[in-house]
Amino acid sequence: MIIIDTNILSTFSRIDQIFILFKLFPKEKLAITSAVYDEMIEAIISGFSFMEKAKSLIDTGSIQLITLNVDEVLAKQDLPTSFGSGELECVTICKHRSYILLTNDKRVRNYCKSENITVYDLPMLLRAIWENEILSKEKVRQLVIEIETKENMVIKNKDLIFKE
Repeated sequence: MIIIDTNILSTFSRIDQIFILFKLFPKEKLAITSAVYDEMIEAIISGFSFMEKAKSLIDTGSIQLITLNVDEVLAKQDLPTSFGSGELECVTICKHRSYILLTNDKRVRNYCKSENITVYDLPMLLRAIWENEILSKEKVRQLVIEIETKENMVIKNKDLIFKE
């Protein structure tokens, strides 16, 4: 199972490309945690209507909504206090269930790597999109520009995304 953190869900929703995640992981189920769901609802209430696309995928069951079990609720207390509620739940579930995490938070990514949790950040996902021939390299370059523009961010290490 693939667990999606709020930042990846938001990025792919904002550029209207969530479907790419389904194509990238065709044999896996996609899911979010209840805390990520809450963060998504807060975003929608705050006027970020592009998150409605993600909500509709959850409402229809295309993206599953999962909750922590008792052991996981207790275990999340041992995670770094700098993590937000969505990150705490995502990392806890991935750690205890050996799921894969999609996040663009550097702290979370580094923690996951140190704990042997399989994690993909935005540059890794973008690279995988063209390597797996879901989109051409040129289309991914256009996605990078669109993400940087709409998310008001700079994707570092672009050379690693496109290096042959």
